[in-house]
Amino acid sequence: MADFLFLRPLWLLALLPAVIIWAIAWKRSAGLGSLPELVDAHLLKHLLIEEQSKSRFRPIHRIGLFWFLSILALAGPSWRDAPAPFAEEQAGLFILLRTNPSMLATDLSPTRIERARIKIAELLKERAAAATGLIAYSGSAHLVLPLTRDDRLLKTMAASLHPDVMPTEGDDLAGAIQLAEAHFKKSGISGSVLILTDNAILSEEFQPVLPVQILALKPPESPLPTTLQVTAKTLRARITPLTHDNHDIRQVAARAQTDFRSASGEDGNSRRHDSGLALLPLIALCQLLAFRKGWPT
Repeated sequence: MADFLFLRPLWLLALLPAVIIWAIAWKRSAGLGSLPELVDAHLLKHLLIEEQSKSRFRPIHRIGLFWFLSILALAGPSWRDAPAPFAEEQAGLFILLRTNPSMLATDLSPTRIERARIKIAELLKERAAAATGLIAYSGSAHLVLPLTRDDRLLKTMAASLHPDVMPTEGDDLAGAIQLAEAHFKKSGISGSVLILTDNAILSEEFQPVLPVQILALKPPESPLPTTLQVTAKTLRARITPLTHDNHDIRQVAARAQTDFRSASGEDGNSRRHDSGLALLPLIALCQLLAFRKGWPT
């Protein structure tokens, strides 16, 4: 019960006047008023239903239970998180592909940039047509494809990227992240950023708004560049080392989904399941008892 709470606790204040009114009504219903003065005692005991059924559930008890359950339902009892309204959907993800001449190195067969394309295809398959965008960056950042569920188009556009098509050399990683954040905001979709790079350098202090992770395009047995580790620390980004199988991609996809849930609850409050609705059958049953013969409504 540690997770139990009320979503609308102010409704519980209504219990105080309800209890007072119910106590007054119960006291009046329990008394006989002026009947003992008007009716002979040997006849009165045969006329009073209450006298014959003191231990039974009485109308005044029904009213009290009805009020209590209604106020409790309005207060919104909750003890578990509610599933996201689109829980079946994957998180949005912007892929930032470094398109520098260093990506033509052949320490990853056939080249680093070609291995990046292979990993992008694996990631799209793992994410099952989730919304994914693509940005290429070097000395400047450029939108290749906005968030889309068309995996074939995204793979086609990724295949066309080459350092020769970039206008300038460099490492405008901050500009690429800002471009991704702007398109996320424009689309109204929550998500995160994945950087596919062999190295990363930030020319200035930069704090991203969105969660960031890095897939390091380096041979699994080689150490990560110090500049990449420093940049990851600055961005508060997790680095996933490249693997020869798709273990790295599964890890990236899982983190993207976790970041999505965190971004969806960025106000600090998780969506909670309102269990007050479960009390409606009991409330309806209390009302049905009002139709019992001899019971006042």
